[in-house]
Amino acid sequence: MKNVRVLKALESGPKTVEEIAKETGLKQMEVRRYLLRFAENGKVEAFEKEGKLYWKLKERDELEEEFKYV
Repeated sequence: MKNVRVLKALESGPKTVEEIAKETGLKQMEVRRYLLRFAENGKVEAFEKEGKLYWKLKERDELEEEFKYV
């Protein structure tokens, strides 16, 4: 499953699309598509650092988890 490879790549810390593509062997456009889908579902988030866009796994808030099914 390609999407799982993208998430696994982020487990070791924030990365750019290029870094994720290189690590997973996927095309950059494919990585971007997965990241945008994950962002919509609240699994990842992006931030800018030194002019580059980095992606990371979104940290779960305890309160968010508590009210997940309400």
